[in-house]
Amino acid sequence: MKTSSTIALVSLILLAFAANSLLCRWALLVFDYSPFTFTLVRLASGAVTLVMLLGFLPRETNEKKLGLLPLSSLRFWLLGLSLFIYALMFSLAYVKLDTGIGAFILFSCVQLTLLMQSRFTGSRFSKQQLIGSVLATSGLALLLLPGSGGSDLFYGLLMLCAALAWAGFVLLGKGSDKPLVDVSSAFVSATILMLSLFIVLVTNTELSLDVAWFSPAFLIAVLSGSVMSGIAYFLWYRVLPIIGIERAAQLQLLVPVFAVIMGAQLLGESMSALSWIGCGIIITGVWLFLTDNKT
Repeated sequence: MKTSSTIALVSLILLAFAANSLLCRWALLVFDYSPFTFTLVRLASGAVTLVMLLGFLPRETNEKKLGLLPLSSLRFWLLGLSLFIYALMFSLAYVKLDTGIGAFILFSCVQLTLLMQSRFTGSRFSKQQLIGSVLATSGLALLLLPGSGGSDLFYGLLMLCAALAWAGFVLLGKGSDKPLVDVSSAFVSATILMLSLFIVLVTNTELSLDVAWFSPAFLIAVLSGSVMSGIAYFLWYRVLPIIGIERAAQLQLLVPVFAVIMGAQLLGESMSALSWIGCGIIITGVWLFLTDNKT
């Protein structure tokens, strides 16, 4: 893949990731959509889109010959479980978190997890990397403090759970030689898990089964699942081996910035000075970690 094509593709993927935060917050805040319903529609629409995409591949393509991973495959359920936990915790967190704050918590935690994993499997941390890790963790803690503006500890912790699940999803897909098969299987598996949970909740609680077909919130969830999640995740799996884990983490620093701008322009959200300080500390810490050359 040419460098210019890679840059363009990565840019589109990062914008899609940022748009996911906006779309979820938009559906929950403006249209009072259920986070459980949003998650179910998002995963199901992503699964349908990816399975259709798999079906449109040329017959000679190896991925089409393979089809989805079998239900008996452990990888099928591991991919689905990580995606299911991420998607559900993501939606629940955005019940309260502002678009930008949620994105900063999500991506900073994902980056730290991936960077630490890559370093622990290789060399030891340098002094600069240790300082960067401490700074990034401190900035993350600052965002979770009560009164930081736009954040709530419980919902922040939900987003941390989403981040850990997303990091697991990325690590499972690292170096995948069949990204479309893996991502499609993940969405199908996650949809099965989410539908099972949804049925249990509807049966045993007062949760409504009203999905509100073709309402604005429903269409937002479909857009989030089919384009901003399904297709974007598939492309991310393809580009990850090209740019590497550490470069990917560096580029993802742009996602929360995009999310903050989107949230401010479309939802009228604003961040407090303390929140901006926390975000700045996170960026500085991750930047120090990534720019160390003594590895």
